[in-house]
Amino acid sequence: MSELNFIWDKLKDKNVSDVHLFPDQQVYYRVNGVLYKLDTIVREDQIKKIILTTSTPKAREILGHQRQVTYGETVEGIGRLRFSAFFERGRFAVSLRVISDKFFELEELGINEMQKKVIAQKSGLIIVASPSGEGKSTTVAAILNYMNHNFERNIYTVENPVEFVYKDDRASFIQRSIPIDVSNFYKGLLDAYRVNPDVVVTDSITYSDTVNQALNLCENGCTVIATTDGGDSLQIIERIIGVREPDERDNVRQRLSAHLKMIISQRLVPLSDNSGRTAIFDILINSPQMKNLIKNDNMSMFRTLQTQSEATGMRTFDNSLKNLLKKKLITPKTAMEFAIDKTNFRG
Repeated sequence: MSELNFIWDKLKDKNVSDVHLFPDQQVYYRVNGVLYKLDTIVREDQIKKIILTTSTPKAREILGHQRQVTYGETVEGIGRLRFSAFFERGRFAVSLRVISDKFFELEELGINEMQKKVIAQKSGLIIVASPSGEGKSTTVAAILNYMNHNFERNIYTVENPVEFVYKDDRASFIQRSIPIDVSNFYKGLLDAYRVNPDVVVTDSITYSDTVNQALNLCENGCTVIATTDGGDSLQIIERIIGVREPDERDNVRQRLSAHLKMIISQRLVPLSDNSGRTAIFDILINSPQMKNLIKNDNMSMFRTLQTQSEATGMRTFDNSLKNLLKKKLITPKTAMEFAIDKTNFRG
């Protein structure tokens, strides 16, 4: 049994999402967002062997030069994992993320027919957001799985690394992994034009050059699905615009208002019976009224319009929390902790 399989054998019944291996320390692992540790101590030579037996020569070359590399690999007896190998105080370390082999249906995630109609539209920007480990990769995979089984689309992804692997059905897939297949997201998006895509997926919409290139692709008729860090829809839009130089903000605001289709932001919150976590969503559909608010920088009305438009498919984190609280699926303490406007949950 390999070093990794030996460790996994101790974790196989724990529904683990992440494992962290540091030399001469206990094995740390995460379940439902909570960090635990095994009594098992892992040595650096074991970590080196895990990296050696799961990575490609190119990945190891990058690790040597850059002191960090991320890659995906299917491990016999375990499944598909995302590896982040790096140096910690001059020694090898690695963090592992479990990649589920299940593709969820959009309905299972709480995406309704109105939201599916927006996803099905050709061209435009869809942003999927969450903190690390809270479901954005699963949601993107569900969107692509829905497209794969329902539309003739050429789907091109730029990922760090490739996580879910798709089998072509009605759609065709080109999946490129950073840094093995392409050096960075911007270069990957530039290369997209050469393969005539209908849908382009990028792991990051954080950087200005990536935003520009994503919007360029939208203007050329593509649907772009991009991920970013957590926050509600208003916070995400303000972050995308706010990182720009002041003289660039009006331009990106105009382009974003024109091409944004939807934002799906999500969090995982603990259930009241401590049996696990459930998702809450903040969803923006870029209606004509929303376009005007974004275009004219009238963000003071943003959350009000979003709250009043739930009949059209929009949602807010706070209303998601209220619904869960009403069903007693979460505690008042949890609702207060995760609320955007905490005054709604006092008393």
